[in-house]
Amino acid sequence: MSKREILRRLEAVEAQLAQRTPVPLAGQQTINVATIGHHTYEGPGACQADMFGTQCGAHRDEHQHVPGIL
Repeated sequence: MSKREILRRLEAVEAQLAQRTPVPLAGQQTINVATIGHHTYEGPGACQADMFGTQCGAHRDEHQHVPGIL
């Protein structure tokens, strides 16, 4: 791959990242995935994982899913 091609691709990615986040659709909810991911989901329902004396309680979708685990 040429240097020009790499630069072109980097510029394309930067242009995509510079775009504004679209407005959520009516009824759409945001789930924050940045705060969790260091443990696996322990369900059913809200996560039952014990995090040093505090129950996680987050939704299943807020966890990073690893194939083969829950």
